[in-house]
Amino acid sequence: MTTRPANVSPRPHPSAAGKPKPARMPKPPKDRGSAQELAITEIAGHLTFTPHAVTAWYMLPEVRWAFRPDPEREALLSAISEQYAGLAGFRLHLRRTTRPFPADLWAAQLDQLTTRPLPAVPNSPSWGDHLVAAQRHLRQVNHAEGQTFLGVTFARRALGDSMSERLLKMFGKGTPESERKKLGRQVEQFDEVLAAFGMRGQRAAAAELEWLLYRSVALGMAPPTMLSSIGHGKWEPGDLLALTENIERYRTPYGSTVKLVNRMTNEERHVAVLTVGRMEPLDIPERHEPWLHFHERMPWPMELSSRVDILGPQDSFRNLEHRLRMIRSQQQDYLEHGMDAPPELERLASRALTMGDEMTTGLPVDSARAHGWHRIAVSGGTREECLERARAVTATYSRELRVALQHPKQQDQLAREFIPGEPIANTGYLRRMPVRLLSAALPQAASTVGDRRGDLIGRTAGTCRRPVFLDPHFPMEVRERSGLAVMVAEPGGGKSTLLGALGYLNARRGVQVTLLDPSGPLARLAAMPELRPFTRVLNLTGGEQGTLAPYSLIPTPSREEFAPGHAGNREFEIAVSNARAERRMLVQDICSMLVPPQVAREASTATLLRHAVRTVPAEETSTLDDVVRCLSGVDDSGRELANLLLDTAEMPLALLFFGSPPPDLLGTDAALTVITMSGLRLPDLKIEREYWSAEEALALPMLHTAHRLAVRRCYSGDMHQRKLVGLDEAHFMEGWRSGRSFLVRLARDSRKWNLSAFVASQNPKDILGLDVQNLVSTVFVGRIAQDTEIASDALRLLRVPTDVGYEAVLASLSAPDANSAGRLGYREFVLRDVDSRVQRVRIDVSYVDGLLTTLDTTPTGQAGRR
Repeated sequence: MTTRPANVSPRPHPSAAGKPKPARMPKPPKDRGSAQELAITEIAGHLTFTPHAVTAWYMLPEVRWAFRPDPEREALLSAISEQYAGLAGFRLHLRRTTRPFPADLWAAQLDQLTTRPLPAVPNSPSWGDHLVAAQRHLRQVNHAEGQTFLGVTFARRALGDSMSERLLKMFGKGTPESERKKLGRQVEQFDEVLAAFGMRGQRAAAAELEWLLYRSVALGMAPPTMLSSIGHGKWEPGDLLALTENIERYRTPYGSTVKLVNRMTNEERHVAVLTVGRMEPLDIPERHEPWLHFHERMPWPMELSSRVDILGPQDSFRNLEHRLRMIRSQQQDYLEHGMDAPPELERLASRALTMGDEMTTGLPVDSARAHGWHRIAVSGGTREECLERARAVTATYSRELRVALQHPKQQDQLAREFIPGEPIANTGYLRRMPVRLLSAALPQAASTVGDRRGDLIGRTAGTCRRPVFLDPHFPMEVRERSGLAVMVAEPGGGKSTLLGALGYLNARRGVQVTLLDPSGPLARLAAMPELRPFTRVLNLTGGEQGTLAPYSLIPTPSREEFAPGHAGNREFEIAVSNARAERRMLVQDICSMLVPPQVAREASTATLLRHAVRTVPAEETSTLDDVVRCLSGVDDSGRELANLLLDTAEMPLALLFFGSPPPDLLGTDAALTVITMSGLRLPDLKIEREYWSAEEALALPMLHTAHRLAVRRCYSGDMHQRKLVGLDEAHFMEGWRSGRSFLVRLARDSRKWNLSAFVASQNPKDILGLDVQNLVSTVFVGRIAQDTEIASDALRLLRVPTDVGYEAVLASLSAPDANSAGRLGYREFVLRDVDSRVQRVRIDVSYVDGLLTTLDTTPTGQAGRR
């Protein structure tokens, strides 16, 4: 083998003469690895990889907690406990973060569902202005939705897997395919455990996991407006830099906060991480709230992170034996030194023996234990604001739950602990507890109510603040349920204001709205500029003769409303027969109300009225005059009863019941129709009818027929067109056969006619007495503080337990501050929606300019307005 000097070129081969010399390829640069700041090396779908572990991430949907019966709560916690016990031997990472409410998406959906909004009126807000005002209000209130993630670190990666990954990275590849198949089999087992009743966990989507990582790196900062447009959910090691590139951290070893700065937007936030310290025994669900959901009482969002090791029966018993040996050793030391051991050592030993017996003889869920570190991240715009909020959270937990929150050192390491894959900051403040207590943390407890497609009517006022939206036609159009809704509250509870607000919001959307307001304040809605051209006010106290003619108030069914064929003919005949029977029942009740009560109670009066009602054809064209003529031709008793009715007919208000109704009494052209009886004095039902004045005696049949008149308008026009009717003073319907029949028909026809009906009353017993509570889809219950029996009836309407303390909740609704001389600026209700979710809500429609001033029924408020 010959060698050449380094400066001598090799002689070319003869066969290579005349050929060009090939270009030498440059040497590829050495891959030095990405300078990433995270322990995560790769993300694939819902799996995150670190050099030594793999974690599968799941989304936990929110669960209903408030106003739920204790047996249901206990069943929920037991199911979650069994799921935690099924994860024994693994480390869990429980993360709770927030996501701003998508006001723009809600507004776009509401606009899409509103096919015919009211046209714009000059010098008044348009439909677009209305939507913009609602979105601004949502953002100002800073509503945020909670999201709960559960990560299961389920596999220690073998040395061969790690070496294979390093080798594949040299060729631009990630985790080997063999390891992925092995992990896939393991993940399927966790899918089955977590998807059961209790957690109902589902694999986290790529966008959800990406959101969690952004929110964990930038704790408390403004959320990203846009996520990655790449949807396959795979992140290579070099791509992970995008998660940390924009956030700079400034910290000191003993600083009380961590300063985060977004170098692109110059946003600055200070974060203080609190950790759960000593805890007293908690009675959940009997007395206390879920202890990792309790922070949502505060008016600002916070982040939660819990790292938990689930110990199975063997590990738990081994740990307990170690503790017991330590206790016995200390007792022996005291004995050897001739000293009495502290009594708490013997109590601890006795408790350890009891727990050991439970572990060896009980179920696996009884013996499983959870050892974990639980952190709460509080943020603020300045260091002082952050620390003030941290003190408020610490005081709230200490006062309400008897849980000590500590503010440890090494805040930067504690803040990094929120990031998936990062190590635990320190082993201090380790909380050892049975899995039943861990399940009672329940960070995914929900306070949502209503639907996501209706108008904004307020926010929840329970353990957290969530926006409340209500579409009155959601029960019929989506849930295929009745459209009957009930409002119950004592005087001043806010029923009229809520009814007027719902009427306004739906009229703006082009819904055909009819409101019956006997006292008349809702008629002021016609003065609002945006509604004035589309509103009609009908005052019955000055109405024409025959306006409340009872025969004409019940419409005759049309053959077009039923399916073709023999079955449709049969249904049509039955509907016509039912309408005639309902007319006879209504006419008989109205006649009984028009005659003196002493005469109405006589058996002969009922006999004569039944005879006359059967004789007169039960058609829309018949009148009370036909009944009077029929009675006059019976006998002396019939003529006397007819004369009593004629005597009543001489009163101006009674003329509303006699004769034929005027043509086009209630047209369908007006978007909002308000029927009032301004100046009419309503009777007190607690007083016997013999002591009512003549005006009060006429108010009863007027209200009875006015309810029918308000609904009569909804039975004209297109069956599929959205309609809404609001009926106040519904307690006057109770006690009459035609009243119950009316509400039952209203509830059953609501789906067929796409009709939403809101019925308001002061006493829930009036609704329960009508026996229609099984047909009610939505319930609003306001303040009821005077009588616990009435409060119990209201709770039965809400379908929540009685005699467990919820009566006090109803008494505390809209409670004014005794130390303040000002008026309360809001009203609160307990709302049960069509999905049986029950929450305390605060009505807030202040984003509609002038609406609350218009609906204000307080005398001083109206005087100030004039």
